[in-house]
Amino acid sequence: MSRDPLLDVLERLVTNQLPATLPTNVAFIVGSNPSKGARSPRLWNAVFGDLAIDGEMLPLDVSSDQIDQLAKVLEQDQRVIGVAIAAPYKREFAKLLAGQLSQAAKKAGSINLLSRRTDGRFIGNNTDGLAAIESLLEMEPNLAESNVLVLGCGGTGRAVIASLLEVVGSRRVTVVYRNPQHQEWLNGVGVSSSPMSSAPSVLRDKTTVINCTSVGWGSQIDQSPLTVDELGSLPRASLVFDVVYQPDPSKLLVDARSLGLRTLSGSRMNLLQAVLAFRLSLPDAKRELVMEAMQNAAM
Repeated sequence: MSRDPLLDVLERLVTNQLPATLPTNVAFIVGSNPSKGARSPRLWNAVFGDLAIDGEMLPLDVSSDQIDQLAKVLEQDQRVIGVAIAAPYKREFAKLLAGQLSQAAKKAGSINLLSRRTDGRFIGNNTDGLAAIESLLEMEPNLAESNVLVLGCGGTGRAVIASLLEVVGSRRVTVVYRNPQHQEWLNGVGVSSSPMSSAPSVLRDKTTVINCTSVGWGSQIDQSPLTVDELGSLPRASLVFDVVYQPDPSKLLVDARSLGLRTLSGSRMNLLQAVLAFRLSLPDAKRELVMEAMQNAAM
């Protein structure tokens, strides 16, 4: 039996082990190390199984110097119905596919999903922002009246900010960033912004805080972007939302709960964006069935 040509190429580009064969419908999650615990394969594969679809999502651990070639290889094989983009390549993939982005992805300047257009080419979308706002509204129906502080302006941060502005408006949003290169983009979307060091001084009137940094995840699992004392300056009814979902709760949320603040982890956002991403990749799949399968898998 001859070797699958897609697998043959992928094994030269990625660092993790791949299966011997591929199904009729295949999806991937691409990042620096999604094989080490990304939740999307478990969620997607639950739907494939429950809906009796011959499909599978697989992780691809890839270095930054390989993503250009990888994107081209995946687009050429029509069995690839969707590609989830994980950290740290959301902005890099958006640049690679600059002419093939949805309007929301263009505004955010980052993508977390490649799916197929009707002509068979990839289109880049960003479901992070949509899912973040949907999960926030479940907890905070009056989000439009909140004063919001966003921590971080990377790929996920920009997606969340872009969607947040549609609900809250630029006047109520403040962003603190770790890298000054983000200042130009933030000026362009019209929000107040300053370096991360200014976070303690702008917390007092904020009713919603959203952590979009990677602090609290991976090698920074024992860290928090805000100290307990800084969190203590928030109004008592404030909501602290951390897009981090591994671990759940993050240190930020543990500290916030110790002060009696309301909290929201990234687990719900991760579930909702996975539902959106699956249905963008396979539009005929019914939302309620996709949601049920993914909820069961997440539990």
